Amino acid sequence: MSFSMIVGCYKIVATSGVENGSVRVGKSEAEAYDVIDRGYGGSSRLEKHGITLDAAWFYCIRRQASAHGVSLLH
Repeated sequence: MSFSMIVGCYKIVATSGVENGSVRVGKSEAEAYDVIDRGYGGSSRLEKHGITLDAAWFYCIRRQASAHGVSLLH
């Protein structure tokens, strides 16, 4: 079973990594992660491809905050 997590309107999906064909895998086999914008009305598009889980998570959080007019500091 492949691993995915929903972060607002985004979905983070575990993959085997770009060099391995980016096949969806379970979290323990993941080499990289993709971020998918789930969009409104059932449309979806790939936002980020082959990044780390931390990078994917922070990308989603920053985009969600920006959509609500919030600036995140780190």
